[in-house]
Amino acid sequence: MISEKGVNNVDKNSRVIVFKSAEDLHKEYRQFARSSNPKKLIVIGNEERVWKVFRSLFAYIEAGGVVRNEKGNLLMIYRNKRWDLPKGRLEKGESPDQTALREVEEECGVKNLKITSEFMLTHHIFFQDKHEWIKRTYWYEMTCKDSTKPQPQAEEGIIKAEWMSREEVRKIRNKIYPSLQEVLAISFF
Repeated sequence: MISEKGVNNVDKNSRVIVFKSAEDLHKEYRQFARSSNPKKLIVIGNEERVWKVFRSLFAYIEAGGVVRNEKGNLLMIYRNKRWDLPKGRLEKGESPDQTALREVEEECGVKNLKITSEFMLTHHIFFQDKHEWIKRTYWYEMTCKDSTKPQPQAEEGIIKAEWMSREEVRKIRNKIYPSLQEVLAISFF
């Protein structure tokens, strides 16, 4: 959060608004989403209230997963012309860690997965099927002792599932979703 005093220190690529009502925030966000500049929308107000209203603008999805094998290679998937990390939607009655394990197994056909830690929670917005979505992703560090070749889940649109070294991931970095760059920077580079 930024205080009203800090508004003078905001760069020219940012738009700053003071939260007054849900209707105003919806209107401001819609204008922001349609414009190419500014690049950042900063909302001043009660964090819990602003977040609750902001989340109501979108369909909300929960997901999870980051996997290394015994060689230290990272499990990557390729779909929608981008490289990605295996993850997926939370099903009713499932915890985020159960989702992460299930989704990695389904999307890549690997077994013998073990969660070693929960290390990050991210939120990002994306546009799909004429809708705006906000995705909350619980990222878990996982290990995999399955030595079989990963099998991509075709019905999920996954074309490839591969173990990649740091060097291989660096080479394809421009084909990885921007929202994953920080996750990879913290977990793999």
